Amino acid sequence: MNHTTKIITLAAATLAAACLAPAQQAPRTAAQQYKNIQVLKDAPATEFIQSMRFLSTALGVECEFCHQGTRSVDTPNKIKARQMMTMMAKINADNFGGAQVVTCNTCHNGNHVPMNAPKPTGQYSTDGPQVFYKPTAPPVGATDDVMYEAYKEHTEAEAKARAAATPTVDQILAKYVTALGGETAIRKVTSRVVTATVEAAPNVRGAGPMVFTQQVQYSKAPSVMATAIQGFGGAATSRGFDGNETWTQAANGNVAPVTGVDGARAKRDADFYRALNMKQEYTRLTLTGSDKVGSRDVWVVNGAVTGDNPDTLYFDKESGLLLRKGSYNTTPLGKYVINTDYEDYRDVAGVKLPFLIRTLSVSPADTLIVRVEKVESNATIDAAKLAKPAPRQPAAR
Repeated sequence: MNHTTKIITLAAATLAAACLAPAQQAPRTAAQQYKNIQVLKDAPATEFIQSMRFLSTALGVECEFCHQGTRSVDTPNKIKARQMMTMMAKINADNFGGAQVVTCNTCHNGNHVPMNAPKPTGQYSTDGPQVFYKPTAPPVGATDDVMYEAYKEHTEAEAKARAAATPTVDQILAKYVTALGGETAIRKVTSRVVTATVEAAPNVRGAGPMVFTQQVQYSKAPSVMATAIQGFGGAATSRGFDGNETWTQAANGNVAPVTGVDGARAKRDADFYRALNMKQEYTRLTLTGSDKVGSRDVWVVNGAVTGDNPDTLYFDKESGLLLRKGSYNTTPLGKYVINTDYEDYRDVAGVKLPFLIRTLSVSPADTLIVRVEKVESNATIDAAKLAKPAPRQPAAR
């Protein structure tokens, strides 16, 4: 994973941090932060809004399906939602040791009325009855044991064929490095300046014209990165990792540390040779199968991270390039999934970089589109561009 692929992560985090104050307050619960919380009282307030966004997407509804006016007023749908959340928690507690296995999406899957019956297809499985005709058809009136053996033979043959056509994780990672240009070419670049235009959703609804910002990302090996964002007509913000700590500067000039999961993610993003260091970044890499990103066939690799949720990496079967990275935040109701897609790879100083990067999440509020305009490889970067800034004094009125 190269530095241009990381620009989207920093853009999202910096925009979200634009109003941060320097003081770090003790974590508040949802009940302390919001009115009339009945079920998720002890949930962290920072996870509550994402929980509500997850719920809306899982049911395929807007917030007003449950809420009115101040949103603290009880409505029939809100009362029902509380009952369903309580039921979900009990199912997980009674059957899965409290692990978040069953969620709203398990049954609803984008419908506010969950489907409780299968759609008629005329056969039990996608394979259909042909599984019993390979390699030979069982005789008419065959007993269950004959049918079982035919089914077993079919599934075992399919499993062997899949295994024979499936690469190892090491082969997938090696192909990715080769697709980018190879380790030698990647290591020849030791610094990079990326200028891009970022389109962001104007609000949590995603309604209205996109908001545009100009972004410049400075990065230097082995792991220093800073991103400056200038809104058109607005105040500048920035964020970075200076090799020791992660920081963010808000639009009001305040500088604050970024700690916890967000700080750790920013540190990983700052790894200049991340594409070469995946086996060090992830404690375990597991090939979980294949899928599609758009029309492209991909290998899906799960990457376990110490102290954080795992990443899901989607590598193009043909080109070897990384087409998508999936990550998620934990909420009391389910996984708040964030997908970042990498497109329009171009050769810059012998290394392929994506020039179009899209982030799509559970909520329209997280939609981002990064369009890279210019990349300068092995650029001389002023140390001040990479250093943690001093608090900026507000402009005089």
